[in-house]
Amino acid sequence: MNSKGNRVVFSFCAALSLALLSSSSANAGAVPPFSELYGNASDGTPLHWVVYTPSTPGPWPAVLVIHGGGFHAGTDGGTTGVGALPNCAKDLAAAGYLALSIEYRLSPPGSLPGQTSAGLFPDQAADVQLAVRTARSDPRCNGQVGAVGGSAGGHHAALAACTGTPGADRVDVAVSLSGPYDFTDFSPNPNIATFTTLVTTFVGVTPADTAALRAASPAWLVDKTASPLFLVNTIEDPQPYSQLPDMVAHLDAAGATNYQALTLLGNKHSFDYWADVKDRAIAFLAAGFSDSPPPSPTPAPPETKQLLNVSTRAEVLNGDSVMIGGFIVTGDNVKRVVLRGLGPSLSQTGVGTTLSNPVLQLFDSSGFLVETNDNWNLPGLPSDLVPKNPNESVLSAFLPAGSYTAILSNASGADGVGLFELYDIDPTQARVSNISTRGMVGTEADVIIGGFIVGGTQPTEVIARALGPSLSPLGVADALQDPVLQLFDSNGSLLATNDNWRSSQEQAIIQTSIPPTDDREAAIVATLAPGQYTAIVSGAGASTGVGQVEVYDLEE
Repeated sequence: MNSKGNRVVFSFCAALSLALLSSSSANAGAVPPFSELYGNASDGTPLHWVVYTPSTPGPWPAVLVIHGGGFHAGTDGGTTGVGALPNCAKDLAAAGYLALSIEYRLSPPGSLPGQTSAGLFPDQAADVQLAVRTARSDPRCNGQVGAVGGSAGGHHAALAACTGTPGADRVDVAVSLSGPYDFTDFSPNPNIATFTTLVTTFVGVTPADTAALRAASPAWLVDKTASPLFLVNTIEDPQPYSQLPDMVAHLDAAGATNYQALTLLGNKHSFDYWADVKDRAIAFLAAGFSDSPPPSPTPAPPETKQLLNVSTRAEVLNGDSVMIGGFIVTGDNVKRVVLRGLGPSLSQTGVGTTLSNPVLQLFDSSGFLVETNDNWNLPGLPSDLVPKNPNESVLSAFLPAGSYTAILSNASGADGVGLFELYDIDPTQARVSNISTRGMVGTEADVIIGGFIVGGTQPTEVIARALGPSLSPLGVADALQDPVLQLFDSNGSLLATNDNWRSSQEQAIIQTSIPPTDDREAAIVATLAPGQYTAIVSGAGASTGVGQVEVYDLEE
């Protein structure tokens, strides 16, 4: 990791600055930021970086700070700015790193002075690798080089961790803030049009040229030798959210384990949330430089009581009668979940008309479309979660505390029975404390069938609710007017049943603080041993309509 690359020749002024800095850094403390030439691109474009030095004696590990700008704009941050990019470099210098905020060639319509090439891929990647080699051989650097990049710079940081030669032009550790990783993922998202334009322009191809786009995508280039990566974004990030789970899926498929993924609430982007993550990012850089395992978030105490997953089967129609799954994540750490929308494979279990082409959408509490999937394509998915039919859907997400909604519909608009599933992939991090699903309640096999798993080692107290009438004030047409709730164990034994919640367990239900708001609705309070359970919602007297089944973890 400490091997040196080939040293480039600096301009006279830059060399003089180096000499002065080398002779005084041990005694005079940090030198104010200054710009210097670090090399010339293949087309002769002069490339500069802004240097931020620590106050401690050198040499130091170097960290490249790589700006964003959609691959066509942005700067190296300047020498006197007070924005997020210079602040990142200053924080890195204060932490004992030689921070080098770099220029790289820009694609049309942007350009650097003296740039004659188009600045498309792989020109920019070559410039970053030049900066890595130059920094590694710089006398102020101890031979170790990392990177922190945001947006387009996040792509370059991740790419520099996955490609190149270790000890030469591959960085030793990288932090990527809002980086795009898979240029072939055009899943619907509020910002997908901008994403599509920027990445195809950068590569110089159309969206149909999958091979060329993959050749520029860190997700498709990563292998198990990749340098440690810290990947961060926000729920409503202008970078399409699916880029993060895309990258993680490929890391998992490659067998890489030296990464961390973090999602924050809100809609900040790139270096705008540097202040929120700088302590974890700097700790990650330190671990990467020392070849020690990257620091993991402080794990929650081992959970002895918890809900692990839910699956709900119901008839999926249109409008208000699509299937809507809701869940709440609690705790201080990010929760990793997998959502599945099944249809065609249900026919193998004797279900009649099923969804032919289920589509899953994930929304946050503000209604922002976080991610969507039609026809699963996640590499590295655990074998027991791989759908049996390619038309079925899978989402993977890293979610901070909050409430979320998943909608299951049919791409063709046709009716059919569908299955929505939520899996808690890492029960030690955060917690799923509530799960609910809304759908069409029919008769016989077309009732709502909700399955859930109680995990841990101790019995967990839960409340199951079946709602209907209270959905009408929310604008739901054709709400089920008199729901009936039945609770079964894994052996199919009926544990409890309820029609009109005040008819039994009234005080226990009131004490939960979440009784149904309409007396015709049903609820059951139960303390359940670890295992699998099923809650069935039907209509009294074979009535039909839109209903909702819910399970709350009362221990939470």
